[in-house]
Amino acid sequence: MKRFLVTFFGSFFYTGFFPIAPATFACMVWVLIWLFLPGGGYLTHPLALVVTIPFAIWFSFIMEGYYGKDASKIVIDEVVGMQVTLFMIQPDWKVGIAGFFLFRLFDIAKPFPVRRAEGLRGGYGVVVDDFLAGVYSFIALYLLMRFTSLV
Repeated sequence: MKRFLVTFFGSFFYTGFFPIAPATFACMVWVLIWLFLPGGGYLTHPLALVVTIPFAIWFSFIMEGYYGKDASKIVIDEVVGMQVTLFMIQPDWKVGIAGFFLFRLFDIAKPFPVRRAEGLRGGYGVVVDDFLAGVYSFIALYLLMRFTSLV
């Protein structure tokens, strides 16, 4: 039962098992949930982030034992990254699309210190790099929203 629950949440409802680009797929699913779930804006509330981060680290630690170091099936870290990217922003489809692309850009490019954070031990390395990519994405999204007609 423990393995099922850890895998279920650590793979973000099994989106981590998607055969092509599971991290990107998980981000897309998360944005759709944020957009269309009634009250989806609460997913980016500070309390939601405070709850998600420790669970994401814990799930990642355990899932690495099941599937290997920073396995592609572990995508709960992408959820944290998207939560940070869209932190305290109410659901809006244009902002969601922009946030999605910005997060994927920074998550893949891994500017300093994102790449360095990957070297942290276990679940910390899995989650902290996405958290930091989310911070970069949040800043870029904020500037985009501030200086364009995005919202």
